[in-house]
Amino acid sequence: MKEDDFEMPGFHRHMKFENGRSHRTGGIMKLYVLHSLTVGPKTGYDLIKEISEKTDGIWVPSKGMLYPLLKKMEEEGLIVVSDTGSRSKNIYEITEDGRELLERMVKHRKEAGKRMHVFRRIMADIFGGNFGKAGENLYDIHQLLNEIPPEKEEEAASITGKCLEELKRLKGNESGNS
Repeated sequence: MKEDDFEMPGFHRHMKFENGRSHRTGGIMKLYVLHSLTVGPKTGYDLIKEISEKTDGIWVPSKGMLYPLLKKMEEEGLIVVSDTGSRSKNIYEITEDGRELLERMVKHRKEAGKRMHVFRRIMADIFGGNFGKAGENLYDIHQLLNEIPPEKEEEAASITGKCLEELKRLKGNESGNS
């Protein structure tokens, strides 16, 4: 079996654009760079700092990892150097091709998640794991949260927050810590 014969659900090695160009996808760093640049232009240093802050310092990408990736993404037409800031730092911006690739990757991931939901019980049978009714509910909640429109995210966060507090209360009662 060749490496290309096996793909994880929700992950494609390449995506074709309507203009015939193909882009290699994959890698959380590439995906995050595209996502982050949709918010606004950033330097490589800004990206490293942002990732470090979001992961509480658990993951701090090295310059040797990030800058070659940025160069490659620029060559692929996914990002451009929009300006040169202080101390000759390149400021990167996402291109239309970059936005399109990110949108396709996110959409594909959501569709793959829906398909995985169908096979979840079979996977549990093969690999073990008894999800029980509470686990099934949790999985259904996860799927629904992916479909909540952005304008209702705050309400959804409030509902799931209340659920989390109730579950913590139950855990406390079971362990005698109430």
